[in-house]
Amino acid sequence: MNRRAKVEFYCTMREMPKSDHLELITLNDTIVSFSRLFANTVRYHHWHQCLEILYVEEGFGVAIVDNRHYTMRPGRLFFFPPFTLHKVMVDEQAEAIYRRTIIHLDHHAVLKVLRDFPQTQQRLQKLSRRGGEAWVADMADCHPHIHHLFSGYHPPLTSESVASLIISLFAMLPDDKDGAPGSSHGIASQVMFWLDEHYQQKFSLDALAGKLGKSRSYVSRKFHAETGEKIHDYLNTLRLRKACECLLHSNESVRDIATRVGFSDVTYFISAFKKGIGETPLQYRKNHPGA
Repeated sequence: MNRRAKVEFYCTMREMPKSDHLELITLNDTIVSFSRLFANTVRYHHWHQCLEILYVEEGFGVAIVDNRHYTMRPGRLFFFPPFTLHKVMVDEQAEAIYRRTIIHLDHHAVLKVLRDFPQTQQRLQKLSRRGGEAWVADMADCHPHIHHLFSGYHPPLTSESVASLIISLFAMLPDDKDGAPGSSHGIASQVMFWLDEHYQQKFSLDALAGKLGKSRSYVSRKFHAETGEKIHDYLNTLRLRKACECLLHSNESVRDIATRVGFSDVTYFISAFKKGIGETPLQYRKNHPGA
C-alpha cells in the first residue's frame, strides 16, 4: 500500500479545532492522526469511527469507558475501539501538567499493511472491533522506550511507517489478560449499565432510582459528581450513538431508527441528531458508507 498518510500534528490545545459534536475524528482519506498535546480534553462522552490509542505521559485524571472508571496516570495506555463511548476527565487545576499522545488510526488500512505480521495484525483487529471493550495497560516500566518511539515519528508518515510504529508499540504490550481493571462500583457505573439495558424505553428516574435502592436526587447528584454530566445528557449521547450504528449498518427508515433507539418523536430525533452529530441522519448515512 503506497499512499501516504496525512498526519495532523498539534502542539497545544489552542491549535485543536473546537467542536461539540459527539462523533469526533473522521479520518476520511487519511490513515492516521498523531497528536502530542498538552491539556486537551473533550468534556463529554463521545466516540470515533476509528481506533483511538491514548498514552498518558504526564498528569492524572479519570477515563470513563465501558461503564467503568479508570485512573489516568503516567504510563497508562488506553485503546478505545471504534464507536465505543468514552470520556476523559482532568481536573482544571491539573490541566497545565496533563500531557498525552493520541493516535487515531484507520485500522482497516493498517491491517492490510500488516498482512506479513499476522500476530500484530490479529491483535490490532481484536482491539479495533467496532463497539468492543476498551483495553488498558500499565506501561510505566516501558515509558522511556515509548517516549523514544513516539518522538521518532514526524509528518508526513507513509502507511509503512504507521505499521512500523504499531509493530514496535505492540511488541511492548503485555498479554491481553493482563489489562488493567477498571472500577464499576460507583453509582455512575450502575446507572450506565441500567441505561444500556433500557435506552429503548421511555426514561424513568423513579424506576432507575428504585432499581438502585436510592433516592432520585441522590442518583442524579452522584452521577453528575462522578461523570461531570447529567443523566439525560448521557442517555441522549448513548441513543445517538446507537442511531449512528443503525444508520450505517441497516436499511431501516429514519423514523424506525428513532423509535428503536428511544426517541418517540422523529422530528425531535432529527433535530437532536443534527445538533449532536453535525449532520442530519440521511446526510450521515450518505456521507459515511462502509464506516
